[in-house]
Amino acid sequence: MHESVIRNSQMQCVFSLIVLKNSFHTIHNLCKVRFLLTKEQMKLVVYSMVISCLDYCNCLYYGIAEKLLNQLQIVQNSAAKLVTGKYKYDHVDRDLHNLHWLQVKKRIVFKIALLSYTAINGLAPLYIQDMFSYSYQGYTP
Repeated sequence: MHESVIRNSQMQCVFSLIVLKNSFHTIHNLCKVRFLLTKEQMKLVVYSMVISCLDYCNCLYYGIAEKLLNQLQIVQNSAAKLVTGKYKYDHVDRDLHNLHWLQVKKRIVFKIALLSYTAINGLAPLYIQDMFSYSYQGYTP
């Protein structure tokens, strides 16, 4: 395997493990004070402290090992359970939908698609637009 590919996969692994550790630590601490906050306040705090960490540079997670993606999904599920007041073994699929949170894999694809869309349509900064090459095919007047 090429050295840069190995280095990139190791960086993804280390970065995701740091996010996992920090997110679980934050969720654990928030569980201790959840009775002090309303559901809306808890949703705001969890989104700003946990979900934003999952979203930060989540384009790097594209192509990451399935095991790490599943662990990131567990973090998101734990955050949803904290917001909704569910217990450890309760299902959260419906709760993710009600909270308007995409699953981790879908969040990654959405972020890449959004970045591509903004770059192609001239809405992104120039340094991002320059990363895309355009191919005009078909009818030209």
